[in-house]
Amino acid sequence: MFELARDSTVPLVDQICERVTQLVRHGQLPAGVRLPSIRKLARQVRASPFTVVDAYDRLVARGVIESRAGRGFFVMRRPPSAPLAAIEALPDLGSDALALAQFCLTQRADVIPAGSGFLPENWLLEAAPGGVLARLVRGRRTQPWLPCEPQGLPELREQIASRLVQNGIAAGPANIVTTYGASQAFDLLARILLAPGDAVLVEDPGYFVLFEQLRAHHVRLIPVPRHADGPDLEALEAACRAHRPRAFFMQTLLHNPTGSSADAAHCHRILSLAEQYGFAVVEDDVYGDLHEGPAVRLAQIDGLRHVIYVGSYTKLIGPALRVGYVAAEGALVMQLIERKVLTVLSGSTLLECFVSEVLDGGRYKKHVERLRLRLARMRRDARAGLESAGIEFDSAPGEGIFLWGRVPDAVPVDGLARRARDHSILLARGALFSAAESCNQWLRFNVAHSASPPLVEFLRESLRAA
Repeated sequence: MFELARDSTVPLVDQICERVTQLVRHGQLPAGVRLPSIRKLARQVRASPFTVVDAYDRLVARGVIESRAGRGFFVMRRPPSAPLAAIEALPDLGSDALALAQFCLTQRADVIPAGSGFLPENWLLEAAPGGVLARLVRGRRTQPWLPCEPQGLPELREQIASRLVQNGIAAGPANIVTTYGASQAFDLLARILLAPGDAVLVEDPGYFVLFEQLRAHHVRLIPVPRHADGPDLEALEAACRAHRPRAFFMQTLLHNPTGSSADAAHCHRILSLAEQYGFAVVEDDVYGDLHEGPAVRLAQIDGLRHVIYVGSYTKLIGPALRVGYVAAEGALVMQLIERKVLTVLSGSTLLECFVSEVLDGGRYKKHVERLRLRLARMRRDARAGLESAGIEFDSAPGEGIFLWGRVPDAVPVDGLARRARDHSILLARGALFSAAESCNQWLRFNVAHSASPPLVEFLRESLRAA
């Protein structure tokens, strides 16, 4: 029937599955034909019957073959392919915020993800090698396949609280609620804090997915300009007087998309306004671990009185590890737990055990240090290449994953982004990051992907042609 490669690193069971699948796909095993019995195939390919049983079970689960009681295994009969083709022929997702989010989450080796929010896969594997999974099933107090406490895995909350204390934030395990990434944290907080019609302050530019989440709760977004040293304080105070906001969502450190960090004076003034006007400050610190040197966080100054602190390990360990958390005062913690139970019941013990294991051995600290060095180098290279192509940047260098670059006025950015798609390049339009629908001539660049010569050459030619 076929031969197996004995010297291959691919397990025999995977080789059998792949060979049978290819034979079916190419019509060499037509629909309805009977496959060799388990013992017969085992003799033909010189494998154990147990290996063949495993392979057949996997092929049944994948819908390639079917088992008929007392008769054996047969190639599945497939329905007409036209409806499937119609489903797969998806329309153009367009250029809005949700389309950008979907493109960022789609893994395609042929695309240069210059506008993505994620780090390269090979950068992330260092933090979570295969041995972590093996350790999860040996000797842990908590079994990763059992239900997770709604508030979160106790040992992970202890680790998070310890890290917060190291950063000067007074929080214990009881102040922590784990979430499926920072996105679920924002959604839970919006459900608790906000009502339709409420005024909510957001930075402009700011995190585009957050804007869409808040709009889904039918609140009024009040944009506050973001500068290199933090939010525009005069605009912030004027918005407080005019709108009496319920909350202000902001990133103190390594702001997305500009890479800037707010200074201490801005942080103190923001907290003073929160005290005066009675609004909550939701501090998004998902990139804070990448900050080099001493850092000032709102939660560090405030002690969780007016600040609700949101963190996540998804960006720096891996996008598949949807583990974030909220640090808040006790009454809000109870509301978060209730809302979490009503939406997803609880978190994933497996994912939270995985993150706990990565944090426990000191590997995470070394991983973050390596990321800082890599990002600093790539930031210099990406900025130099993009500037040579005609992209303009502010004098402040910034830190972290993102560069915020301006395209000359003569170049329509919408058309530039569409042409980039035709060249397998993902660009993130600045307008998506603006609740005020400004920033039309800006682009957000991920420095880890933006030193690519094809990207630089495409931009150089496009800007020159305009």
